[in-house]
Amino acid sequence: MQTKCEAMIGKTKTNTPKILYVTPFLDMPPHSGGAIRTVNLCRQLSQCGQVTLVWVSQQIDGHTVELCRKEFPAFHPMALKPYADYPAPWGRIKHKWDMHWPFGYGIAADAADQKRFAELAGSHDVVWFHTLGAAFPFRKQTLPLSVMDLDDLNHCKYDQRRRHDTNLRFRWSAKVQSLKWRRHEFDALKQYDIVTVCSEHDRQYLNTANVRVVPNGFTLPPQKPDRAPDPHRLGFIGSLGYGPNYDGLVWFRDTVWPLIRRRKPHMELRIVGSPPSPRYHVAAPGFTHLGYVEDPAAEIQRWSAMIVPIPYGGGTRIKILEAFSRMCPVVATPLGAQGIEAADQKEILLADAPRQFADCCLDLSDRPEKGKMLAEAGWTLFAEKYTWDKIGVRARNIIEELVK
Repeated sequence: MQTKCEAMIGKTKTNTPKILYVTPFLDMPPHSGGAIRTVNLCRQLSQCGQVTLVWVSQQIDGHTVELCRKEFPAFHPMALKPYADYPAPWGRIKHKWDMHWPFGYGIAADAADQKRFAELAGSHDVVWFHTLGAAFPFRKQTLPLSVMDLDDLNHCKYDQRRRHDTNLRFRWSAKVQSLKWRRHEFDALKQYDIVTVCSEHDRQYLNTANVRVVPNGFTLPPQKPDRAPDPHRLGFIGSLGYGPNYDGLVWFRDTVWPLIRRRKPHMELRIVGSPPSPRYHVAAPGFTHLGYVEDPAAEIQRWSAMIVPIPYGGGTRIKILEAFSRMCPVVATPLGAQGIEAADQKEILLADAPRQFADCCLDLSDRPEKGKMLAEAGWTLFAEKYTWDKIGVRARNIIEELVK
């Protein structure tokens, strides 16, 4: 009998490999972290194979579907049943169960989409899942060669949140979530041929032979940006519906911002990101919410610094790489910059205490020459390691490794 690898070699001697890429994260044009990674990895994998993109989600957006079909002719949206469509109170109970029970996988695809996915998987050489959330709806399927892109390590994120939260109920919830995701993530090391993470730090943590690093990245601008920073303007970018962003900005508002405004009363924080629900709106004197900005390049180039006050999280922050690509200096917590090979005082400023964080922001406001030095070094690091064409080489090497 042929082994799986022998069959693959026979399939790909004359044809380029067929790659089925499955993701729960998609918006077009891509602006969320998961969608940025999905779309750009698909573009890079298309250089070595025929890519079929499957979007599996409870919320399928018609505009995104239209744009995806223009760029990816082989595109299949698969809608999952929302929790809200279950009869009350079972939808709410199932949601809680899936979130907190270690064996809970979430909502499975319906019979028609299970069959469609099985047919797609059977006609492709490699199935590449972006996060476990892409695989859970099809958990009973037989797969060809497979890649699981964990991207973030969720169990690390929830473990850090458990230490961060002061609310006892939230701490207990985060502990349960951490145990759940740890089980699923370490099971993935045995279930998939290759597991990818987005930093060397995460690879060493998992410490198994089938783990590869595929970093996060950002698009290289056509030319090196010109900066014209306003010394009274800081910036923040990210969705406040995402817990680490919201909690980080609240920490900044409550502990750092008063120290900055005491020295510079006219300092402004410009916040870019999709408008949050009223529950997640973070307001303070000097905070300006700009909402979603399709191309924030000109806005970011006016900031004396981008702040990344993240108190917990997994993977790496694409917002830091975006700042580097815009020639904008960054002030971040050590956890906010974790996984990105940037050195404190060289490409980035790191601070985890309120006074220290405020001093870094004020220093860049007062000393534009220091901001320029950091921006130059950040740009160089970004251009050398974190553009999608450099990252694409790693992704294509994984396909080559599998089909050999």
